[in-house]
Amino acid sequence: MKGGYFLLNGRFHKETDAVFTVADMAQRSEGFCESFRAENNEILFAESISSHLLATASTIGVELTELIDADGRYLRKDVSRLLNKNKLYLAAKIEIQIYPSDSKVNILLRAEEIPRGYYPNVEPGLLISIFRDQLQESHEISGYPTSGLFVRQCAAQRAKELNQPNIIILNREGNACETLDGSLAYLNQDQVIFTSELEGGYNCAIRNQLIKSAIDAGFITVVKERISPVELLQAEELFLYNACHGIQKVLGLEDRRYFSTKTQMIAEKLSALAKKDREERITN
Repeated sequence: MKGGYFLLNGRFHKETDAVFTVADMAQRSEGFCESFRAENNEILFAESISSHLLATASTIGVELTELIDADGRYLRKDVSRLLNKNKLYLAAKIEIQIYPSDSKVNILLRAEEIPRGYYPNVEPGLLISIFRDQLQESHEISGYPTSGLFVRQCAAQRAKELNQPNIIILNREGNACETLDGSLAYLNQDQVIFTSELEGGYNCAIRNQLIKSAIDAGFITVVKERISPVELLQAEELFLYNACHGIQKVLGLEDRRYFSTKTQMIAEKLSALAKKDREERITN
């Protein structure tokens, strides 16, 4: 049977094991959680994922260099062990929690099976809304999951009430900056417009790969500040993205409906780039 085990500080535990004390639970809240994708026993874009984790940890004063290296070798080894233990040989979502306790740093890894295909993009698209009740702050660490948690929790509750899988979050200036678990971009004619990191939104680990995929698909990429909800509602196409699912098409934002032909072109380039990344990694 697949699944049933997680990895804590290099040791396997069953999901039914009583591992955590009350103190442990409190300390876990002082850390952060991220997720990314593995395909055929390899992390996709492992260097980008590892660098992102190192940068995120530094925002809360946690030093990870002896546990996660910038090349991704340590993380790849642990993820491979976890996937083999759970018999998840095709595609998996990896969730990593990093949190300090006493004199050490704890790393918890979990995995669950997801559809294979190097960021497959086969769904018709998401129906989502804009969250306007709470606004996200913009500062030097607001692009990391260690910041802005309260606003994301409120936004997640609103999405749940609307029975929607995701929602767009605005910053203090009322501009689009992030989603519940990643970022967003939109298309008009031959341009793909990405939100600027200066807007304070989530800094996705595979953002550079998304931009490269858009260029490879023949589009001009623009990084833009002050993307208003009006601009999103007037866009030709809109998509969300993160390190686990890659590109997610948006079928509708509130009452607006979108095409997704150009988004599909970019998604196919991202899939090819991810497959090439894995093939090059296992041959080196």
